Amino acid sequence: MTVSLREQVPLPGRSRVTGNRGAVTAMTAGAARAGGGILAAGGNAADAAVAAMLAAGVVEPAMNGLGGTAYAVVFEPGRGRVTALDGSARCPEGAQEDMFEPLEGVGGGLYGFPPTRGDHAETGALSVLAPTAPATLVELHRRFGRLPFAAVVEPALRLAEEGFVPDWVFCVHVAAGYRRLRLSPAAFALYTRGDGLPFVPGGEEDRLRNPELAGSLRVLAQEGPEPFYRGPIARRLLDTVNEAGGILSEDDFEAAAVREVPPLDFGFRDLTVATLPDNSGGPTLAAALAHLDAFPPAGPAAGDVADEVRHLHLVAESLRLAFRDRFAYLGDSESVPVPLPGLLDPDYLRERRRGVSQDGPRLDVPNEPPPPGTAGDAGAPRSGAPTSDCTTQVNAVDADGMAVSLTGTLGGRFGSAFAVPGLGYPLNNGMMWFDPRPGRRISPAPGRRALHAAAPAILLRDGTPWAVVGSPGGRRLISAVVMGIARLVDRGASIQDAVGGPGFHADVGPLTLDERTPDCGRVARGLAARGHEVLVRRETALSGHFGRASGIRISDAAGGMRFEPGVDPVRGGTGVAVEAD
Repeated sequence: MTVSLREQVPLPGRSRVTGNRGAVTAMTAGAARAGGGILAAGGNAADAAVAAMLAAGVVEPAMNGLGGTAYAVVFEPGRGRVTALDGSARCPEGAQEDMFEPLEGVGGGLYGFPPTRGDHAETGALSVLAPTAPATLVELHRRFGRLPFAAVVEPALRLAEEGFVPDWVFCVHVAAGYRRLRLSPAAFALYTRGDGLPFVPGGEEDRLRNPELAGSLRVLAQEGPEPFYRGPIARRLLDTVNEAGGILSEDDFEAAAVREVPPLDFGFRDLTVATLPDNSGGPTLAAALAHLDAFPPAGPAAGDVADEVRHLHLVAESLRLAFRDRFAYLGDSESVPVPLPGLLDPDYLRERRRGVSQDGPRLDVPNEPPPPGTAGDAGAPRSGAPTSDCTTQVNAVDADGMAVSLTGTLGGRFGSAFAVPGLGYPLNNGMMWFDPRPGRRISPAPGRRALHAAAPAILLRDGTPWAVVGSPGGRRLISAVVMGIARLVDRGASIQDAVGGPGFHADVGPLTLDERTPDCGRVARGLAARGHEVLVRRETALSGHFGRASGIRISDAAGGMRFEPGVDPVRGGTGVAVEAD
């Protein structure tokens, strides 16, 4: 049997590819090839997803890595069930709600919170939480993988040892993070040349090698996650972070374990969607799609402006309702009451969208009625500032029917921009996920889990995977996943057109429309006529006005199953389909 990899060209207008043995998507070609190669070598979707995510930590270190967090949903074909793995980060036990000084009136950050004096919640040692990515990726492989773990780590290890030629996206992110990286000599040395200058994209002489990261990956392959939480790596990390002003403890590393949690599953049209529960983007995704499900499907896009305005109006209203409830009621259910059943109760949702219609004006969304369970915070954060996404997404499906949607993140670009000498990777800035203003549901508190936005999703039809979808992009990723699913299911779009189409975002602030939208000016005016405040924006590799969804569509065809990847066309996401003759 001959096995080959079919790769999507990472350019706008890319050709579609399919395979009969599975597919992998990632935000970079190096990570997608790592995952695709593992599939071709006999690995399953879990092996491929972990290999791709570890490789992404080498070639895409601004977005994720061993110093970050990870979250996954997995469909097991033998058991016919979905498992969710939650790698939520926790505040250190030494955290206090007033540990940062918020700078009100300066402008919102990625999540709409005010920045902090000295940038301490976003940059440097005090912003670091105990990483969960090593534990999550090892557990994902242990539970569901097929190949030896060392074989799964090998592609990332090889990339770190032999190096890779940075592309222009990598170099742009290093340039954008240059000022913050300079604050940590260990981090600065990882991603700049010996003379302190940035790498040049595409130059073989500027091959980036990371032997320190190779050493950390080798420890992970041979010893698993233990050294990263209770061994020498954990000790070195603790000492270095705390000497620089952090507040981590051994207890914080003990509490950084990945949890298996019941997935949040719900209906949309004739599908079941499975995603993360609780303190994630999953409940907001579920609420938005529940609102949209109450209206007739939009049907295939026919190029009619009025039709597109009606569709985007309903998507925007559904998202705004869901985000209102997110900001008021969601958080860590271990530390504050979270009325999740009430938020997703059909009667509550029906009352919440009363007054919304496909032909009516924008609804003036109230904060009431509250769901059964608790009162929420007063008001909501402002719409987060546009920034390039600082998260990465991997999807993988294999010929046996296993499906994985896996999200990894450092928080911000290069996370805290702080690295421990000798480890080879930056650490997260997870404190940015907490509201620095005291007295909020998601203010810093000892052991409190972050309210993050990750919403990796598996779509099932008749109990088997029909598609997988996920996205980076802060809270904008929720809009990207909603829009990707709506296009795929209601519009009948291909997976590439569904996830790679024009960006769209709506929460409690202005509606943001991608200038790639057909007849963008007329669509924007139509939405404005319905009462929406519309911002038209051009997306680039650095801007991050929208999430960057990706996915894989599974379909029946003559001769068996076909697997088709779809990826973001702006930043060079890559899909690999595996074909066996």
